[in-house]
Amino acid sequence: MDVSRLLAVLAVVCALTALGFGVAVANYLRERGHRANPLFVKWMVFRYLATYRRVTLEETGQVGRLHYGCSVASAWAVILAVAAILVRVL
Repeated sequence: MDVSRLLAVLAVVCALTALGFGVAVANYLRERGHRANPLFVKWMVFRYLATYRRVTLEETGQVGRLHYGCSVASAWAVILAVAAILVRVL
């Protein structure tokens, strides 16, 4: 397995992890009475994360852990995908 494929696989794993965090955020919001559908996380993730951040700040005074997990996993997915493309092209 070459480096670009390895980076691409890691990017996909990070993206799936971010999707899992997004589903957990949607479920958390539904438990709190907000409209959130876990099936639409892919398209509504930024809206759900903003709502989750606001709700957890109001409840606990801190941003919830799911927000950070989703943000970090998404960032790593983008970084690894770009690295895979650059390694493949260059």
